[in-house]
Amino acid sequence: MIDLPALDRASLVQLTVRGRKTGKPYTVPVWFAVSNGKIYVTSGRGTKASWIKNLRANPQVELRIGNTSLRGTAVWRDDPAVATEILPLFYRKYLLARVLRWIAGWYKQPAFAFEITPAETA
Repeated sequence: MIDLPALDRASLVQLTVRGRKTGKPYTVPVWFAVSNGKIYVTSGRGTKASWIKNLRANPQVELRIGNTSLRGTAVWRDDPAVATEILPLFYRKYLLARVLRWIAGWYKQPAFAFEITPAETA
């Protein structure tokens, strides 16, 4: 059994997605948060990042958090709960997210996140 709350202590997840055109794996380090057996990832830069487009096209994902490797399936979320339940996870975990929210209005764009359900140890 994967101890997701323990993994949530890490700062970054190495997120590997498949290119929507090439099918090649691409790995990016991103912030993440854990809640209720799910892993959440998002981008303060909006939806234009390649990894977001790739993950929307192919929801199969590989994650490396510390020494733990996981596979999972990502679901696009842009419902109202993203702003009220998911983004606050990032604000609690990352001081920079709180600062950016206060200074720059981080997340002025419509709120979105990927909800990843871990499947197995990779």
